[in-house]
Amino acid sequence: MPPVLSTASFLPGHPDQRPRRELAPCIQAALASLGTRYAREGVRLFLFGSIARFWPEAPLGADFDIGYETPGGASDPDGLRRRLEDDLETLPSIRPVDLVDFSRAPEPFRSLASQCRIDLSRVPASPAAR
Repeated sequence: MPPVLSTASFLPGHPDQRPRRELAPCIQAALASLGTRYAREGVRLFLFGSIARFWPEAPLGADFDIGYETPGGASDPDGLRRRLEDDLETLPSIRPVDLVDFSRAPEPFRSLASQCRIDLSRVPASPAAR
C-alpha cells in the first residue's frame, strides 16, 4: 500500500512554506545514476512529492518519494523492489525514502502523485558533482 501523502506535498501551486535548500551535488548525482542504470533495464524511476516539486531544492524535513514503473510488468517484482531498496540505502543522505511501485498503487494515488514528477533517468548531474 502506498504511503498516505497530503496534497501539500506534490500539487503544483499548493504553497509549501517549509524552508528549502539545494540537495547536495553527490545526492543529485547518485539519483541520476540510479535512474539511468534502471532505465537500461526498462524500469522508470522517478521522484514525486515535495522534492520533485522544488527540484533541485528540497524542503527541510522532506523525504524522498520515489516511484517506479515497469512497462509490461517486471518478471520478478519482489526481486526488483529488493534491489531498489538496497540501492536506495546507499544514497548519501539521511532523508527517509518512501518507495512506491506505481503498477500496484491505486489509480487515484497514481494520478495525483504523477502531477509533479521528475524522471531520474533524465536528471543532469549537478555541475558541482562532475
